[in-house]
Amino acid sequence: MTPDLDLSRRVWTFRRDGVTAIGTWLRVEGRFRPCMVLIPADREYDDRLTPCVVTMDRAWIWSEEVGDPAEAARTAYQFAACLGLNEHNPRTVIRLAMFIADHLGDLLSIPPYQNNDVETVAEITMVDTKTGRTIETELKE
Repeated sequence: MTPDLDLSRRVWTFRRDGVTAIGTWLRVEGRFRPCMVLIPADREYDDRLTPCVVTMDRAWIWSEEVGDPAEAARTAYQFAACLGLNEHNPRTVIRLAMFIADHLGDLLSIPPYQNNDVETVAEITMVDTKTGRTIETELKE
């Protein structure tokens, strides 16, 4: 079974001020949804890592046009603490919020998830006896 968050499946990766932003997918209720994952740049392969995730349904709070600046600031403060940044420095929190806002367009451009790990369980060949037309397909798990 595929994990809920697989950072090896990426659409894009950006780095700024010791933070890595990764465009990937998060499994929510059995479906994969695009998301932006923030992790410390120097701890990418740490198994004890707690990633910060911006989901599509919460991306609006970071928007300069329609967002919620108070909620964005609270979330950026929590993200800064989780990422090991100085959450008590307002500049750090603002830079983190701006980093997220700068990549909202990239988040929105993530295509639907394509699961390449499914197994083929059967191959089907259908022949139309009247026309001789052949259709071949695979059934996947």
